[in-house]
Amino acid sequence: MTAQARPETVVDYTMRPGDTLSKLGETWFRRPGDYLRVQRFNRVVRDRRIPVGRVIRIPVDVLRTEPAEGRVANFRGMVTVGWRGPPATPAVGDPVGEGAVIVTGPNAFVRIGLPDGGFVSLPSNSRVRVERLRTVLLTGATDQSFRIEAGRTETRAAPVRPGGGFEVITPVSVAAVRGTEFRSAWFPDTASAATSVVEGAVAVGSGVGEAIAEAGEGIAVARGTVRVLPLLPPAELADGDLTQIRETVAFDPADVAGAAHSRARLAADAGMIDVFAEQDSGPDGVVRFEAVPDGDYFVRVLPVSPEGLEGTAATYAFLRARVGVGGLATSSTGRGRDRAFLFRWEAEGAGPAEYRFQFRAGDEGEERPPLFDLAGLSEPRISLTGLAPGVYEWRVRITRHIAGRRVDVWSEPQQLRIGR
Repeated sequence: MTAQARPETVVDYTMRPGDTLSKLGETWFRRPGDYLRVQRFNRVVRDRRIPVGRVIRIPVDVLRTEPAEGRVANFRGMVTVGWRGPPATPAVGDPVGEGAVIVTGPNAFVRIGLPDGGFVSLPSNSRVRVERLRTVLLTGATDQSFRIEAGRTETRAAPVRPGGGFEVITPVSVAAVRGTEFRSAWFPDTASAATSVVEGAVAVGSGVGEAIAEAGEGIAVARGTVRVLPLLPPAELADGDLTQIRETVAFDPADVAGAAHSRARLAADAGMIDVFAEQDSGPDGVVRFEAVPDGDYFVRVLPVSPEGLEGTAATYAFLRARVGVGGLATSSTGRGRDRAFLFRWEAEGAGPAEYRFQFRAGDEGEERPPLFDLAGLSEPRISLTGLAPGVYEWRVRITRHIAGRRVDVWSEPQQLRIGR
């Protein structure tokens, strides 16, 4: 099978009582006269004397088709669909058909459900044109073709029925499948393309050759070469990454040999259907996200090769709970034994909070029992009097209940010196 050719070039049809090629032509062929081509192709001498039960091979390109439609299953962020009119923000359930152009902006995602049960998803900064989306009337198969004009796609192609097909095209490659899950990308800066196969097999062809990749493999097309490469193993996260309390959500995947960088995607579900953010790691290898609301989420992490092939993904559940204590400060009023010390702090994050205040004597690092250990505080302040001269240390714990879980975070210890 070549990647440029239709995956199914002929359809087998079993003749039934009353069938003739000419009658089939009137009902199922693009032009009724195409039955003569089918007759020659099968070396049939007399059309009206074909026995019931004989299998006739019909070239796919003579079969009648009619337009089919996909549907916008879900989306987030800046997404436009241009079809039968100027580009506009879609609504869930809107139809998408042949000739449509789908565009995603930064941190935007859209998932298109296909008529055969498959889907095509576009992550951030991508542009895809629906080249072909039709139903073959004789077999009910769907014939589908998508062209990546910028960015990437993720595809789950349903098993292709006789007469149908499924292609993903870039300027330098054509990926043809029979039913599989794979990811495709086009890199205009280097005039290269990458196809990563998650399930099944994908045939990729270009002007310089073709190759077939199985699950766990990828195909890189660049500079006149078509190479099959193994996908990189998962990039694992440490347990410490799975409760995110800081202002910036940050994941530090383990290093994977041969990876150029890591990629992480956030979603409300483990299946990565309701995706809302995606980022690549920075020079330090850390992937960072801003403005993530509190809640339970999932992160999918994978390594990316220098060729742009996305490696094996690992998905983790994590809790986003913006919890912390900042703005710790001390002030005093009065003199001598009547001197009062006010300890103040600020809650980081949103929602009701409870505090615990600990105050102990001694330099930093000394393990002494607290002089004061006050829990259940509702206000971010407390006042103490009667403190003797010396060196002290104090800290505050904040407690919040988020997504049905209790989250405790201690501040860094603060030193207080009281002179004579």
